Formats: sequence, C-alpha cells, structure tokens
Amino acid sequence: MVLLCGPPPHSGELSYAWIFNEYPSYQDNRRFVSQETGNLYIAKVEKSDVGNYTCVVTNTVTNHKVLGPPTPLILRND
Repeated sequence: MVLLCGPPPHSGELSYAWIFNEYPSYQDNRRFVSQETGNLYIAKVEKSDVGNYTCVVTNTVTNHKVLGPPTPLILRND
C-alpha cells in the first residue's frame, strides 16, 4: 500500500512524517516514509493499519510544519 504526500509549494529542504489516528506513525519493518517524495509505504496491510493517515511536511530551514488532509485506509475483503 502506498499513501501519497503532495507537499505544498516550497523552497529549501523538506522532511516528511506521518500521523496515524492523531499519533506519530513510526517506521518499522512494514512501514517506510520516503524522504524524497514523502510517500508512506506499508507492506502487508493488516487490520491494525486501518484508520486515518495524515502527512506532515516540515521545512527544515524554518521548522514550519504543514499537515495534509487525512487519508483513510480501509481494509477490503477482496
């Protein structure tokens, strides 16, 4: 599963993170956040992954953060 993060217009370096149901989403052996695109990759989606994901983009120079809209992850039965 890939959740996309589209950063706002910017200048300078950005860093990316994700919030899962209002809590920071940590990288582990199934989750990876690309620091080039901001996309969140989740391998082998499980029931515990269902919820809302929000991309957080931080300008590393100004430390200004922008949150994207929540993206719901729904587990399908097919």
